[in-house]
Amino acid sequence: MERITNSSLTETQWLQASLPIKDGGLGVTSVSSLALPAFLASAAGTALLQTEILADCNVPEDPYWKDYLQLWSASGKRRQIPYL
Repeated sequence: MERITNSSLTETQWLQASLPIKDGGLGVTSVSSLALPAFLASAAGTALLQTEILADCNVPEDPYWKDYLQLWSASGKRRQIPYL
């Protein structure tokens, strides 16, 4: 963003730029802010396939799934993932 605009942005300016367009921002999102919902969506989207592939295996439940789902739920953003 700074390279495109040829200017440096303060923390406040970055926060405003990351707001959705409807809220007066530019809709720019940090890639790291997408990591958790991307992981959860990937895990949820492949859960049935994983179950079918591993049906005959003794595989422990993924400990990260529940921990990260609780973290996401606590952040108040769960409503953005309708299938969870």
